[in-house]
Amino acid sequence: MSEAIAAQPSRTGRSWLDITRRILVAVILVLAVVGLIVNIAGLAGTWIVRAPVYNGVTDVSARLTRALGTVDNGLARIHTRVQDAQQTLTQINNQMVNLGNQVRANSPVATRISQLVDSKLGPRIENVRSTASSIHDAVVSFNGVLVALNRTPATTVPRLNDELGAVSQRAQDAQAALQDLRVRLEGVKANLVSGAGAVLRQVTTRINTALTGIKALVNKYQTRVANAQTRVTEAANKLLLLVTLSEVAMTILFIISIVGLGLLISFCWQYVRKGHFPSLHVQATP
Repeated sequence: MSEAIAAQPSRTGRSWLDITRRILVAVILVLAVVGLIVNIAGLAGTWIVRAPVYNGVTDVSARLTRALGTVDNGLARIHTRVQDAQQTLTQINNQMVNLGNQVRANSPVATRISQLVDSKLGPRIENVRSTASSIHDAVVSFNGVLVALNRTPATTVPRLNDELGAVSQRAQDAQAALQDLRVRLEGVKANLVSGAGAVLRQVTTRINTALTGIKALVNKYQTRVANAQTRVTEAANKLLLLVTLSEVAMTILFIISIVGLGLLISFCWQYVRKGHFPSLHVQATP
């Protein structure tokens, strides 16, 4: 009789201990379910976020490429206009050979030089100046967009400097010399200047010096633009590769976590129902 009374508290204690264990396992089960839901959402979010991130990188790269294309095309136009202007200068210098020390107002040679200055040389130099200004705007746009790209890790693309300002300055110098050429040409026609050919050739030499300086700057800047385009392409490809690798790595981690939580939920559910975890012992088949 006494043994039965003593066994009753022992069974009661074991019952409360079993209930406590099941409650703890149930809490773990709930947390595992929450974790499973979070991981599934994270796995889906990884691929949902992929499109905006991927598109953002390609959009920035495309904007930079367009800006560099505008700069490169403008530089090519400047190079062509400078060559055309220098060819016109050569024609003017050839005409000057036929000028004597005394030039009549209606001299066909002086008239031909005036036509070349007004119809060809002047517009071409003005085109160089205006194109340099438009390229400067594209450079500002490129440097502004580049800030966003350089904020990302492992990418550093150098900014384009303001050497195009020197192109505009050289173009203005050429325009100033061109105006001086017009004034001196009018003086030659009015017989106010002696040694017409030598006087005019001094001015055309100044114009040619400015144009040669512009051509050198353009050639240098074209190389810089080509290097910038290469760096932009490399940076964009690197970022896209990092995005892809990150997505793959996150996907693997989420899948491993989901599988692990699934097993944990299965074990915890069996314990809550039956009071014991599933046996992992493999019995040998006789």
